[in-house]
Amino acid sequence: MKLVIAEYLRSLKERDELDRLLPDLLVEMDYIPVARPQTGNRQYGVDIAFRGRDSESGLDELLLVVVKQGDIGRTEWDGGNQSVRQSINEIFDVYLKSHLEPQDHDRSIRIVVATNGELKQTVHSNWSGFVIDNKARACIEFWGADTIAKLIEIHLLDEHIFLDEDRRDLRRALALSGDSEYDRQDLYRLFKRSLDLNDEGRLTDKPKTGKALLKALRIVNLSAQMFAYWTLRDDGDTRQGLCAVERATLWTWHRICLADERDKQSAIVGPLRQIWWIYYRFTVQYHARIQPYCFVENSIIRYASNGVESSLIAFEQIGILASIALFQIFSAISEGSKKTDEKNTFWEENANIVIQTLESWLQNNGASSSPCLDRQSQDIHLALIALLGLSRTETAKEWLKKLFRNVDYALKAKKFVPIATDSLDDLVEEGGWLGGQATERMTETSWMLATFAGWSVILGMDEMYEVLAQNVRDQYPGVCIQLWHPEKDLYQHLYFQPAHSESGVAEAPIQLPATASEYRQQMQMICESGFGKVLLESPAAQSGLMALDFIAYRHFSTPVPPVFWYSLMDNAAGDKQVGFS
Repeated sequence: MKLVIAEYLRSLKERDELDRLLPDLLVEMDYIPVARPQTGNRQYGVDIAFRGRDSESGLDELLLVVVKQGDIGRTEWDGGNQSVRQSINEIFDVYLKSHLEPQDHDRSIRIVVATNGELKQTVHSNWSGFVIDNKARACIEFWGADTIAKLIEIHLLDEHIFLDEDRRDLRRALALSGDSEYDRQDLYRLFKRSLDLNDEGRLTDKPKTGKALLKALRIVNLSAQMFAYWTLRDDGDTRQGLCAVERATLWTWHRICLADERDKQSAIVGPLRQIWWIYYRFTVQYHARIQPYCFVENSIIRYASNGVESSLIAFEQIGILASIALFQIFSAISEGSKKTDEKNTFWEENANIVIQTLESWLQNNGASSSPCLDRQSQDIHLALIALLGLSRTETAKEWLKKLFRNVDYALKAKKFVPIATDSLDDLVEEGGWLGGQATERMTETSWMLATFAGWSVILGMDEMYEVLAQNVRDQYPGVCIQLWHPEKDLYQHLYFQPAHSESGVAEAPIQLPATASEYRQQMQMICESGFGKVLLESPAAQSGLMALDFIAYRHFSTPVPPVFWYSLMDNAAGDKQVGFS
């Protein structure tokens, strides 16, 4: 296990990755934080400061950590302002003289140089001499990847919480991380055991509390990180990593919601904030991998053997890019409510980068307008919400026109229809995608047509709505148009599993009135009904984490509640920016 952890550590960057893992480790070693890593602040050599008791000597000490990345050779040891020797000298010359609190004056000082590499043989003599020369001032130690891996195994993954079966499941999951067909069930079993959740998402008989719960959350976080970074290797599948990090984030929040208020607040401040950041970091890397393909015309055709595969790939990426953009949008809204303009701008700029990638994907891939599954309407909702959130109204309108044109043709011709089931076998045999016509069973119900009807009203495309309403009556009257509306028990299921399978009611059949103004009134009535109150009860939204709801909608293929996108009617009609108004 130590070798697995060490290899993972070597993949971490110094800033925002290794320096976010080390504080969790030190907390588990019973140290108390004095200062955690902060970007942009002058640190005078110290990246992390903790108080505690040395387990070997028994002395109270101040532990000062200097975090570096990679191996330490001659250049890294003494080659400039950011070198190890310079950092330690700055601790002696400045930090220890001006930054010590009164309670720390009588503590022994231990300085640790922590890196995810090793100390090269070429600087061993220099290091030993420096340590000996300064032993009267402080105890100086080097923690390389192997040392940190051993400490993680002892303190974070101890045998009382991280059981033998957890180790087996994690090793199996890592071994299969490069397989695009892998279902990640080994990893998910580990998550559920750590979080004390049964298969229905309810707590087991003796759930952890207090420090044990926080430790379990950190184990889920670490396991998800290790799996995700394994998928970033040359033979990995980054979609697997994204799914793992999403599941860890959602189940962590689900478990926090089941805890008492004291444990809940501790978990939000600690482990949840950590995995929230890990999700952001991984989405940045995922976006960097897919972005070049989005600006090349029909790039997905090279990897797809037929139209079905092209459609599946196209809408999967649409949903992923949209959910990443929405994560950025809602993070900006949250920071805006705190009046932190700098962070607000950071999230807004990132959201615009992702939405530009999504726009290019839609424009360069014709399959992006030809859905093959009715449930891909969920990806369409996410993308349209994201586009409106960043004032890409014209892009949204053009895409919606293409979608309606293609689906309208498919239903008339009974070929290439978005089928009402989720079965790929049905898609091939009865969907009319690989020859022949679609069967009536494949078009019995449709969320897709309800999606087009609602969004045409939201975007002020009344003419398109009226054509759709007429064709529903005249061209394909046998299709039952429907939508799913959540009820107040939504949040018992949303973060753990497909919520629409456990909660809510169907609105069916929906009879589309002849004019857009009439349907607009119906939509308004839904917004003002009890369904509208459900969204206000979101525990994620109440904690400033609204993005979690949208990650859950995509991850579990739960339909986005109509009351949310219905509520955008006024914004879209005036071409206002939903996310940053």
